[in-house]
Amino acid sequence: MADSSNNQLEALQQQLDEARDEAELNRLQLQQTQEELEFYFLAHQQQAEELARYKQLLQHTEALVDAVLQRLEASPA
Repeated sequence: MADSSNNQLEALQQQLDEARDEAELNRLQLQQTQEELEFYFLAHQQQAEELARYKQLLQHTEALVDAVLQRLEASPA
């Protein structure tokens, strides 16, 4: 009977160890995923800021081109 209890206890201990190992692996994978998400979020945020700056620059450039064209059209030939 004691051997049976010891075997059960050892089996339970092994299951517990495996569950702890799996939980640790899951924790590490979650941490890695969070770091990757943060990296991509920050990269996306930076790209969005750059896109906004480029749009603003494009608008400014278009306004300058329009002003030059108006001057050319208004100047006597």
